Amino acid sequence: MSRRTTTPIGYHPERLAIRPADVKPKQTKSSAIGNVDYDPEREQLTIEFVERGTFVYYDFPIHAWVEFNGAGSRGTYFNLYIRDHGYQYERVA
Repeated sequence: MSRRTTTPIGYHPERLAIRPADVKPKQTKSSAIGNVDYDPEREQLTIEFVERGTFVYYDFPIHAWVEFNGAGSRGTYFNLYIRDHGYQYERVA
């Protein structure tokens, strides 16, 4: 007897419904990260660090932005899930 499921098991962030409010940057306090912005059409994350300058991260998926934007600590999220995880980036300021 074979088991068949119609619903994939597991976490599929690409299937989450993203609302316009999820894309708008939330105001948070951070000792490491100043302003942030996300361009969903270009999939670009811009982070203004307090001491390191401003960087743009390319091919940054919207589901990752929603998680980063809602994180309790953006600095911790950045260190755990963005830094050294293969995102192309460049310093712009």
